[in-house]
Amino acid sequence: MYYRFAALYFITYVIALPLLCWDMRYSMYFRYDVMTDRQKHLDRAIEENQQRIAEAEEYLRKHGPRHRVFRRLNLMVLKRVQPQIVITVVTIARQPQNGVNKHRYLTQVVTQFAELLEHEEAADVVFQVCNVNVPPEAHHEAVFLSKYIPIVQRESNEYFYPRWLTDTLLDHRPAQEQTEEEDPFEREKLDYIFCLEKSVELNPEYVLMVEDDALPTPNILHVLRHKLQYRLKLRIRQGEFVHHSDDWAFLKLYDIERLQGYGNDARSFIELTGAGLLGGTAFLLILQRRGHKTQRRVVIFALGFVYVVLLCWAIGRQYFLQLRRFSAQLYTVTTGPFCCTPAVVYPVKMAAEIAAFLKTGTCDERYPLDFALSDFAIDKGLTRYKVEPNLVLHVGLVSSIRADVRDPLE
Repeated sequence: MYYRFAALYFITYVIALPLLCWDMRYSMYFRYDVMTDRQKHLDRAIEENQQRIAEAEEYLRKHGPRHRVFRRLNLMVLKRVQPQIVITVVTIARQPQNGVNKHRYLTQVVTQFAELLEHEEAADVVFQVCNVNVPPEAHHEAVFLSKYIPIVQRESNEYFYPRWLTDTLLDHRPAQEQTEEEDPFEREKLDYIFCLEKSVELNPEYVLMVEDDALPTPNILHVLRHKLQYRLKLRIRQGEFVHHSDDWAFLKLYDIERLQGYGNDARSFIELTGAGLLGGTAFLLILQRRGHKTQRRVVIFALGFVYVVLLCWAIGRQYFLQLRRFSAQLYTVTTGPFCCTPAVVYPVKMAAEIAAFLKTGTCDERYPLDFALSDFAIDKGLTRYKVEPNLVLHVGLVSSIRADVRDPLE
């Protein structure tokens, strides 16, 4: 029996997995040489970005500014329809960096959301773009997209709609003064406050703030509604669903994937242990024979437990998380991290309080926006949540704050 186990372990971990997992970035078998492989992966990421740009431009070409989906998105903001969710994409122009010139992240995000809202025909979702570039007209991509979708600009504090829809400009308030010396992290915070407040003005139940390089997954709205309704709004008490007060600050729809592996938190350790127990039980059911002594059964169980634990660890938790995408019920809501703001959902009451809280402090490189958001939750005694697996894909290679190109494997 032990020879068979030894052969199984050898074939799995010495032959099969190295051949299957060598190019899987979160696998134990993935090898990455910064000097030789970084450019290869960067070129692949740029190629994938160009393909998404082509698909987005084709979508805009086929539909046109007067298509019903764009008409509906503009009219819902113009008429101040009270929605369940306001989706606000915060955008700023990016400068070319190290050969990465044609970004068009905003175009990709806008067309992805437009396609989702077109198929859903959701009457309870308002979509807008918040252009915080200074000056706003220098963000050429946002100016072009203003023919299709409603865009609010921080510099002028105005909504711009397609000319065919209306020539009316809303909310003529003085522009906020900007200083050239303003810290980019503080500027990011002030931009976020402005876009958050413009979202709250539409009086939704929830605000979804999205960065302009965070692509939504196809089922983002379905999963989000399910988790808001059955995980955060309603709780099970004594076997029945009951309405629960808002005791949470925000729900993050993205976490850094390399931090989602086994061993990064207690929950992943419990998952790994559970997988091992199932594996040990399966081995015992398959291999045990009548007359086997207890000691032999324990050995079989232990070998099966170790085999499955090593298998999961070697492949990577990130890949097993993808199995949860088959159903909204399989997505999990857990305690959220301190970092990352590519896509965050706020209850509207908390959004207003967070905007006020952020005005009381100053952000810098050592204390960025995501840390300030977490401090709000801690100060108020509120829970931070995140959804697993991620509901957005962070595709930005060029940072809107730092003058560098992000490692595509981060």
